[in-house]
Amino acid sequence: MISQFSLDFSARDLLNVRNQWAMEGCLVIRRRRPGVTGLLAACFVLSLGCAGATAQAAPPDARQQAAGTVTPTVHCVLPAGQGEATGPQEMTVELSPAVVAPGGKVHAKVTLGPSPATSALALDDVPTIPSLDLAMSGGATGTVTVRGAEFTMDVPAGKPIELPPYEGDFLVPTGASGEISFAPVRTLTQTKVLGSVFETPCDVVGGGGSIGTVTAQGTGSEPATLTAPADPVRPNTPVALGGSGWTPGGAPVPSLCATGGGGCDPLKFKSHTLTIDSYGTLHGTATLAEAGAVPDGAYEVKVNDGTKEATAPLTVKAVAAGDREISLSRSSGPVGSVITVSGKNYNPDRWINVIGLDAAGTGLDDSAVYVKSGPDGTFAVEFTVISDAVVAVQVDEGNDPATVRTTPFTVTTDGGGGGGTADQKLNTSVRAGTLSMVQDGDTVDFGTTVLGTGSGVQRSRLNRVEVEDARGVNSGWSLTATLTGFTSADGGTIPADAVRWTPMCTAQNGSVGVPVAGSPVALGSQAASLCRMNPDGSRPFTGGRFDADADLVLTVPGFTRPGDYSATLTLTLL
Repeated sequence: MISQFSLDFSARDLLNVRNQWAMEGCLVIRRRRPGVTGLLAACFVLSLGCAGATAQAAPPDARQQAAGTVTPTVHCVLPAGQGEATGPQEMTVELSPAVVAPGGKVHAKVTLGPSPATSALALDDVPTIPSLDLAMSGGATGTVTVRGAEFTMDVPAGKPIELPPYEGDFLVPTGASGEISFAPVRTLTQTKVLGSVFETPCDVVGGGGSIGTVTAQGTGSEPATLTAPADPVRPNTPVALGGSGWTPGGAPVPSLCATGGGGCDPLKFKSHTLTIDSYGTLHGTATLAEAGAVPDGAYEVKVNDGTKEATAPLTVKAVAAGDREISLSRSSGPVGSVITVSGKNYNPDRWINVIGLDAAGTGLDDSAVYVKSGPDGTFAVEFTVISDAVVAVQVDEGNDPATVRTTPFTVTTDGGGGGGTADQKLNTSVRAGTLSMVQDGDTVDFGTTVLGTGSGVQRSRLNRVEVEDARGVNSGWSLTATLTGFTSADGGTIPADAVRWTPMCTAQNGSVGVPVAGSPVALGSQAASLCRMNPDGSRPFTGGRFDADADLVLTVPGFTRPGDYSATLTLTLL
């Protein structure tokens, strides 16, 4: 019998700073007791500066405004814990047309000088999305966002980063009237590196002011309306949106904005089903990104169909602190009972650890099971009462002591009374079964390693393997493993012997025979013993159920090529 695990590993150069990167859509080998993993990602800083000054406006009937150039002081917060940067940055913005109807579209051309931030790592062809927040005054108030199209650029090492010019559109408010002055207040640069999006916000902290004006005059179209849930919504879940007065047949696009309208970002929604019918009614849902990309807080959701837009308040809350709850499908039963442990109000997409406790409060390791919470913060998993020592079931989220919840469980014994006796003859037949195995999962995650930091050692645990010998013979059995080398999509390799294991195996209650764990060794193409049952001449047969697993240690070579690595562990039962 052969079973395979897929081992996934990420190794990325991150300027020797902290960051966490979680893979999506790939098989990962999870730790037996998941927790915070190592950090890793080759990231860098692209920083947009903000600018503000007074630009001379053209006459209201002009078709296009002159460009305004200012050089404010900007303060940038660098991604991945790399610190902050402050300095001057030149900025030029050209707005057109000079006159628009209320609710009309304004086109902005943005040119930025070198950023005060630099990258310590040179990178090529980096997908980048720039945006600029402009505060309105005069004929309208609030904040609008100029978001450029995604482009790729090369990032030099140790030199000021300068983005190429970009363009974008925004709509003035439907209630705008008269001359509107625009002043830059913040820029945001989003860079996509190795599957993650890193953000560099830069706020204007000095020298800001108007960079141009647009006059709103005339009569605008009927304003659109937008409705969103009044109650808090969770990340990674669909949000129902509706409204009227939209452009029939238009293509609505949702964005999540800061309160007041700035920082609007369509990437904060990972998908949507929004449509506008022939009556101008908006229908559908927009699914928020995961909790790591959308922190708890008050936001505005904005929908834009190309000619109209509207906003509505939206509160995001992943979990109410202290409100985590667990329950058992039943609170008592004999040894061997399989109960369902359920929970709610947990952070979404997190590993949940479930374990039995004895009377001293010590965890019974062999009873532990693991499950991932859903996007709605709930989970349910089957738990087996393995011993009469179990007095309670404990649950925690990602090994965080603050999230520990415990509920009692009573192990019962069968009993009966008198009332007479009677004999009945019972017959049965026993037939030989098979030698087989099952495993708790098929993936293991060693987490993420940052090259140049720490020892490069990552630890995890093999998914538990249960061997069942129902043959009723005394021939014994052997469970071994082989491991391929790690490879990445771009040709990087890590040798198989970078992984060592320490096997463990035990017999379940009622089993006949004592299994023998293999020796701690480095893995590779040669079969390594995980667990075996030797023939035992003192017994008529061996058999039953036996649990086998192993502690795994991966030592990443110091000069490994950055990338996502996978290897295959093959278990063979003979």
